[in-house]
Amino acid sequence: MADNRTEYAEFLQRILNGDTSFSLLKQSIPAEKRGFFNMLFMTAMRRLTFIKETVLPRFIKKKVPQKQQILECILYLGTTELLFMGTPAYAVLNSYAEAAKKLNGKFGANFVNAVLRNILRNKGGLLSLPRDKYFSHDFLKILKQDYTPDEISAMEKFAEYEPPLDITLKDQTVNPLNDGQVLFTGTVRMPSNVKVTELSGYEEGTWWVQDAASALAVKCLPEIKGKNVLDICAAPGGKTAQLLAGGAVVTAVDISEQRLDVLRENMMRLKLMQNLTTVCADALSYTPSEKFDIILIDAPCSATGTFRRHPEIMHTKTAEDVRRQEKLQRSILQHAANFLTPGGMLLYATCSLAKAEGERQIKHFITEHQEFAVFPITLAGTENLRTKEGFIRVLPQRFLPKQPNTDENMTEKNMGKSNLTKKNMPDADQTGKDMARAGLMAENMAGADGFFIACLQRKI
Repeated sequence: MADNRTEYAEFLQRILNGDTSFSLLKQSIPAEKRGFFNMLFMTAMRRLTFIKETVLPRFIKKKVPQKQQILECILYLGTTELLFMGTPAYAVLNSYAEAAKKLNGKFGANFVNAVLRNILRNKGGLLSLPRDKYFSHDFLKILKQDYTPDEISAMEKFAEYEPPLDITLKDQTVNPLNDGQVLFTGTVRMPSNVKVTELSGYEEGTWWVQDAASALAVKCLPEIKGKNVLDICAAPGGKTAQLLAGGAVVTAVDISEQRLDVLRENMMRLKLMQNLTTVCADALSYTPSEKFDIILIDAPCSATGTFRRHPEIMHTKTAEDVRRQEKLQRSILQHAANFLTPGGMLLYATCSLAKAEGERQIKHFITEHQEFAVFPITLAGTENLRTKEGFIRVLPQRFLPKQPNTDENMTEKNMGKSNLTKKNMPDADQTGKDMARAGLMAENMAGADGFFIACLQRKI
């Protein structure tokens, strides 16, 4: 395990420096080791703020030099295992001291060993400290532009636990997932600890994985059957599949041929290739020879709304990322608008919490393009998600319609039958022993990614 942990510490350093992503690195891990790798990194990312700001300062009095940053990454992972994963202490101490020695010499080994032994001796007291802060200072800076302290605090509760698995059905009348909770959107919600490829209907292509908030976007459109649709930034294809399943004729454009390969593989499994054309092109230069009834811009964004599923985002995204994506989105909107027929619909969606990438982006676009007007979204069940302008704004803590907090609303029917019990609810600490937060975990099952949706209509 020592060699693996050395590699994992280097991976963590690359992720925190913004050099790569967890998803890409995960693909390089052998299948038999992927479970531990995933558990270690997901837990470390969810607990990183607590470890950095509360735990380590108690035992490290001087700032670790930049050239020895790898030692911090080793300590982040070692602390995660000692406090939250139940790994035997001797294995943690030996493995991470060895990793430090390999990467930073004898000094590094002695330093890591001393800090981790202090953490082990004080484990009980450390775990009794408040652990309700998850967002980094940079992430908070993004959120404070648009949300109150209470709203941010409510979001933060959703950072602790792995989110549920959301599934979109190809045919809403055929649901092979009997143990799932069917949401108002038609999404089937499952616990996160299920194996996707072993679920009923996977091989038959009757459904695909898609966060419930993301699945809302296409549902906000009026009739799509028979419509000619341009799907910009389409991969990996969740919304593409919704359009095709609804009877649309779709041209899916993405800048990455590799990502388009994934999209095509997904559509082949779903048996939705018939009315699909794929184009590898930059959205800023793609110039189709025809105009479209509907244009969907699934815009590249800071992805801050996906922190539940990608907790590294809480530690890698900055206000500069938001500004960079805002500029790119503006250019894509202005270019794509040229290819919409009069009376056509432009659907804009992002998984960002930043209003600069959502509400303010669309307001700016409408101001500059008087030929477009907001097409108010009236989808049933979204009343609590609509803004005064007619957009949809999903926050992690504000998704499902509010229901009275009664025993009736916690029945198996509403919570998704016996699969959504305390026994198999997702637990970020991976111990399965601390169920005192079962109420918060149930609240997590009602959340969704942060998301923004706007529907515009071209008047002329």
